Amino acid sequence: MLGVRVDRREAEEIRRILASAGVIDTTRAIIEHGDCVLIPVTAIPSCRYMDGYECEAVSQEFPSRLKREDPIDEIRRAANVPDDLKYLLPDKWELLGDVLVIRIPNKLEPYEKAIAETYAKVLGVKSVLRDMGGVTGEFRTPVMKKILGSDTVAVHKENGVLFKLDVSQIMFSSGNIDERMRASRIACDNEVVVDMFAGIGYFSIPIAVHQSPRRVIACELNPVAFAYLVENIDLNSVRETVEPIRGDNRNLEGESIADRVFMGYVKTTHEYLRTAIRLIRDGGVIHYHETCPCELLPDRPICRLRSAAGDDNVEVLGVREVKSYSPGVSHIVVDARILKSG
Repeated sequence: MLGVRVDRREAEEIRRILASAGVIDTTRAIIEHGDCVLIPVTAIPSCRYMDGYECEAVSQEFPSRLKREDPIDEIRRAANVPDDLKYLLPDKWELLGDVLVIRIPNKLEPYEKAIAETYAKVLGVKSVLRDMGGVTGEFRTPVMKKILGSDTVAVHKENGVLFKLDVSQIMFSSGNIDERMRASRIACDNEVVVDMFAGIGYFSIPIAVHQSPRRVIACELNPVAFAYLVENIDLNSVRETVEPIRGDNRNLEGESIADRVFMGYVKTTHEYLRTAIRLIRDGGVIHYHETCPCELLPDRPICRLRSAAGDDNVEVLGVREVKSYSPGVSHIVVDARILKSG
């Protein structure tokens, strides 16, 4: 049988990556052996999934695993909705700590309270929010409807990092998990890092937890997100490294102060590129996020970077898709080294 041997400390993270690649053999049990964990797989995933991890393919006998019932089967059996509508019950959801977010089709709207009660019981959560779709306002507040429970504050654990947030007011996309994990693996020892759109600490805190930067400047304008950023810095014991600054990142003082700049925002990120160029040192790296029509990739984001850089040279290190943003539109990130002309 085919398997992947990984370090115990990275096992859960790699298991998630293998699951997203669709190669875990779910009929076989994972084996723990000393400091290692062996994960049964049906095929070895491509390098794009495993790049940066220490793991190796092994030939190993894995014990059979008793089949466990999928939670959606239990939900569909227990939900108090007409049988001919049960197929519409969502089989995907966002579970953040003990707060659940689900999208309920309009045809099921008359039964939303009963549906929420069933999901809460099966999945063991305290509150259920209905994702109404989209975001609103300058701070991209998610449009949610509370249908069960009163407390929407959760502490969510990901990649060894604790994130506290009010799920009804703050965006937290599971679709960005690979990029958050990638950021946490970027070697930045003794660097000064500026996170221009820190939010609740999506990039700043994993970097501080998993790497050894000299200083992380985390800037956030949204007062609600900023309050949770401050809490999360303490929650993860990185106050000595991460400096939270509330306000518009264009008002950050100084020039050539950062070895690395993260621009983890979408829609209007290009409007802040000149600030990133001002902040970055000669030879520093900018991680620039953009939502872009697929037919304009990779030219548009690279052209925007070069236009903002003026006479400075832009060396593109890589362009990768974070996720599909909408039909025909991708959320991408460009890694670029800036070589100053002056």
